[in-house]
Amino acid sequence: MSTSRPFNIDTDLADLHRIWQEIGWMEDSDAHRRGIKAYLDVSTTTAQDVNGAMDIGVSRCDATVHVQHTTLPACLIAGVYAGLAGRQGGHATRMTAEHVADGAAQGAAIATLGIFDQGFYDRVGFGCGPYVRRMTIEPASLNVPRLQRSPVRLTVDDAQAMHDCRLRRRRLHGAIDIPHVAYTEMECCESPGWGLGFKNSAGALTHCMWITHESKIENGPWSVRWMAWNTRDELMELLGVVKSFADQVSGVRIADPPGLQMQDLVDRPFAWMRRTGSGDNQVKPTAVAYWQHRMCDVPRCIGAISMPAADLRFNVQIDDPIEQFLASDVPWRGCGGDWIISLGDTCSAEPGCDDALPTMRASINAFTRWWMGVRSAEALSMTDALEAPAELLAGLTAHYRLPAPETDWDY
Repeated sequence: MSTSRPFNIDTDLADLHRIWQEIGWMEDSDAHRRGIKAYLDVSTTTAQDVNGAMDIGVSRCDATVHVQHTTLPACLIAGVYAGLAGRQGGHATRMTAEHVADGAAQGAAIATLGIFDQGFYDRVGFGCGPYVRRMTIEPASLNVPRLQRSPVRLTVDDAQAMHDCRLRRRRLHGAIDIPHVAYTEMECCESPGWGLGFKNSAGALTHCMWITHESKIENGPWSVRWMAWNTRDELMELLGVVKSFADQVSGVRIADPPGLQMQDLVDRPFAWMRRTGSGDNQVKPTAVAYWQHRMCDVPRCIGAISMPAADLRFNVQIDDPIEQFLASDVPWRGCGGDWIISLGDTCSAEPGCDDALPTMRASINAFTRWWMGVRSAEALSMTDALEAPAELLAGLTAHYRLPAPETDWDY
């Protein structure tokens, strides 16, 4: 088994730039180089050489995930990238598994990443989250109050203030926080755009957003890359800024705010869909699942939730495919094995099997999706690697209820 090595910024940076340009992640610009430097400064990165030069890299950093009312430490696989000469050798899969194992060994209860397509990261135990919905809207159609004050302009040099604002935003179940300001700095560098926000009387930034554009800058479509807000008034004020673009821009792409639907805030959405036809600014909703999680610590993950309406105990036999990609001397071997799960006011998972209890069999992928509330156990038994007696499936569907997780942070 070939081995990866630590990334060396002095000797590998030019190769990393080449890889990212080959795969379309960066342009040959000072702004993109600044973003990558910030990213590397706070990431743990390993490299794999092909023909004497780095051609595959994997980067990770620490993060947190909000599960119900608990915050759990997470390992974010921030990037898996392979140049044109380094593909199909199994290196990226093995290196991803190594980073998950390292993150777990350092205390991560969950690993998370964004995907280029579904299937690749399933090999190391990741399961898809729910759909993220986005809608292109005609700004004039927003049914929100007219702005009463002007926003302040924000640039990459305001990354710290914007990042702090993001970390204070309203969070729901599943929300991810990345503690390093470098990630907000990188997002500002890699996407042409600008920030707009509002400050309080003390001069502190309270709510803001980052807006990007592609080649058709004049009339759109533009995109709201992210928004950070806490109260309804703050959300309405940010959307009021979007509405103010209506005299110039015909389409703005925006994700559903956590727990809400943009369609509720648009006047006559179907009429706008008919009116805009099939052009670049077509008013159109889309939905796609592009992030994945996997458990790294079953007892800690199960212990983070509370299900007062449930009074259930069952066995689960978990299959975790990650072990086959780990060297024999790696101490963390995944989450596979037999567990006894107890659900109630206090939930727990302990190693073992009780012959008196019903038994579920599941991949760590599917079990993580069930635990996070992505889909019910009954639904996963139809579409994923999860099976259990009908009575257990019915009991879990009736009593194990979590809202769909929303990361509210792209990565």
